[in-house]
Amino acid sequence: MDRRSLGWLVVAAGGLFVLALWWRSPGQPEAGGETTEQTMVVQPRPFTASISFAGTIKAGEGTGIVAPFDGTVKEMGFAYGNPVAPGQMLAVLDVSELEQSRNEAESAYLKAMQAARDMEGWASGPEVSRARRAVESARFDLADTERKLAETKTLLDRGLVARTEYDGMLQQLRTQRTAVASANEDMRVALERGSGPNRRVAMLELANARARLAVLNAQFTGAVIRAKDAGIMVRPPANKLAVAAENDVHVGARVSRGQLIGVNARAGDLIVTFNIEEADVALLRLGQRLMVTGAGFMGLALPGKIDAIAGEASNPGGVTTPGKAIFTATASLDPLAPDQAARVRVGMTANIAVMTYNAAAALVVPPSAVRGAAPDTFILVRNQRTGKDSPAKVQIGQVGPDGVEIVSGLKPGDTIVWEDAQSFPSQ
Repeated sequence: MDRRSLGWLVVAAGGLFVLALWWRSPGQPEAGGETTEQTMVVQPRPFTASISFAGTIKAGEGTGIVAPFDGTVKEMGFAYGNPVAPGQMLAVLDVSELEQSRNEAESAYLKAMQAARDMEGWASGPEVSRARRAVESARFDLADTERKLAETKTLLDRGLVARTEYDGMLQQLRTQRTAVASANEDMRVALERGSGPNRRVAMLELANARARLAVLNAQFTGAVIRAKDAGIMVRPPANKLAVAAENDVHVGARVSRGQLIGVNARAGDLIVTFNIEEADVALLRLGQRLMVTGAGFMGLALPGKIDAIAGEASNPGGVTTPGKAIFTATASLDPLAPDQAARVRVGMTANIAVMTYNAAAALVVPPSAVRGAAPDTFILVRNQRTGKDSPAKVQIGQVGPDGVEIVSGLKPGDTIVWEDAQSFPSQ
């Protein structure tokens, strides 16, 4: 397991856990101690949360160049070890497979769009029209049978037709009435198919098909991979057992989405590599900002961003560390000033704090102001007119080194009240 600096996360989370278990009425101090009432007016302010890792400073690895989608390399515009210029074409990926996927997505989109249109005009569509004509036909036949029955009854009363003929007309009338009822039921069922859940399903399928097509269209723009900055293209990190050249990407090579094709090493730039456990992979993403500090460059906080996260565990299945797969992440530091570069050395250990949450305006309270346990967490709020305190049920967001974020239950300007215990040595 990595020795990660959990810092304030452990302290804050532990504080909340203890507060959840602590339940007593105000004004009842613990034995041997007193409590001091604290108040604070909550106002929006910046708030961040982060997760920490331990890593190593490295040099010359710059920005990772990754494949935007699965495909085959069609062209190469660089050689490993040679310089590249901003905007230079690095690689062109074959889009034949992507085009096939896009065609399938477009076909699905057109079908979904047609189904949605059918639902929009369902009441006047062919199925409902057929059902409506069937109802009209059944009603016409019923009316005709009723007329003939009346005529037959008149003839029967005059003795001009046999009783069996009249009984046959009665049976035909019953059959026609059943046909009308059946046609009306078919009409009702046909109308229902164009409303309610069926209409909703058609709309959802259309939205999904449209989103899928948009994603594939966007991937087409990444078929030509270009260098964003000037630098030197170096090979991606190789497997310890593999020869470096075997790890090279070349024309005809198969690449998968997110695969590291190479690294654009910028002169004077530094990177930091660190290991992450599988439970933390979901918390990180490419481009995520971070801050790097270290014992070897005390007083400096170097900003950077995550460039790559390994697609395969360096310790698959937890061979070295049982039960835990380890992934390697690479982050590039922002360009250093000359005085900073003079203090940071390759090989130095580094503490990496990755920002996982950032709010420009959040309501933050001290951990000791939070009472109860989720979902019944509350904070005492003082009424400014009456001076009375009343509990306000709140929802907790992120936990940081300087407090707890409240996402609902409080509003700017509220005055919160809590008590801090002050213990005194026994006399």
